[in-house]
Amino acid sequence: MSYKVDYAEAEKKGCSSRLTIENRIFYVKMFESPKDNLRYFACDQKGFIFKEISESEFLFWLVTLADKKADVAAIQEMLSTGKKYPH
Repeated sequence: MSYKVDYAEAEKKGCSSRLTIENRIFYVKMFESPKDNLRYFACDQKGFIFKEISESEFLFWLVTLADKKADVAAIQEMLSTGKKYPH
């Protein structure tokens, strides 16, 4: 499994981080308050956001595409360090 977290590309779309994992692209947007208020977006192959997805759907894809649980934890840690936006 290969993955990449890109903060600069995410900020261009007003998001905290962009995750490319295998052939799928997701954006994550974090908010300053409350801490657990996150939004997840699925993209097409070119990185265009086409729909907001639930946290459970995002986690499903993350676990499905990751080779091992350690990868899931590492990805989640990287996603948590992106820019936080006000509500």
